[in-house]
Amino acid sequence: MNLFNENKNKHCKDNCLCEVVKCLVNDCSSSTGPAGPTGPRGATGPTGPTGNCSCSCVSRGELVVNGGMEIVIDDKLTRWLFTNPDDIISKNSQGRVHSGIWSANMGDASTLSQTISNIEAGCFYELSFFARGEGAQVSLNANVIFITNSGNVLDGNIMVRSQDMTNSNRDFAYYRLITTQAPSWNYCN
Repeated sequence: MNLFNENKNKHCKDNCLCEVVKCLVNDCSSSTGPAGPTGPRGATGPTGPTGNCSCSCVSRGELVVNGGMEIVIDDKLTRWLFTNPDDIISKNSQGRVHSGIWSANMGDASTLSQTISNIEAGCFYELSFFARGEGAQVSLNANVIFITNSGNVLDGNIMVRSQDMTNSNRDFAYYRLITTQAPSWNYCN
């Protein structure tokens, strides 16, 4: 799993989708504005003013500890919390690993979770991972939940029904979500 932070223009108002897109694609350069419209008999109007972009657009990189699931001790992932530790085993056999050496093999009704500190209010986060099921009844549910002093805020969810889950031996599906802006409430640490 990868969790990334993209800073957003701190001075944005309600209508700032353009600035958000520039920040997400690291495009902080702006060109001059478009030329004015041609008058009924006149020449092209003057060139508009130079655009302004003040977002920092710096990714903080991987925030999930052991996000690649490569740090394993006694066939167990480290730095992750499990609801059913006996039903989550790290595997390194052929066909069970997308990249690297290890993968998490999860049984029925098992969950993995991790709390990420240092989340910045007003920033956007990305969660992405590869997954596959084994059998016809496997489904997937991945969430990004912001834990704040005012309560938990579910911000992103990927849900794949069992009939839609990739389950062939060597095929993995790629999943990705980008959150809305992280809430501006004080965060629990």
